[in-house]
Amino acid sequence: MSSWIGTGQNLPISSEQLQSVLHSGALEQVAAKAGIDPSQLTSMMSTLLPYVVDKLTPGGEVPEGGTLSQLMKGLAAGR
Repeated sequence: MSSWIGTGQNLPISSEQLQSVLHSGALEQVAAKAGIDPSQLTSMMSTLLPYVVDKLTPGGEVPEGGTLSQLMKGLAAGR
């Protein structure tokens, strides 16, 4: 993830890596709401996530109070 936030090249993430990090129940719920298979969801997320995080971190830093900052705080609180 640090490569996505930094100013260099965004390193890829595989669907398998995402599945190991994200709760499978949550993935299944989101996929069901979208009407797609969970493997399709993780495949799309592995393609889009590096790009989205990169764009939400201008200058290679997480803007305080921004969407990504709030998401990261929410993820940390859920641990």
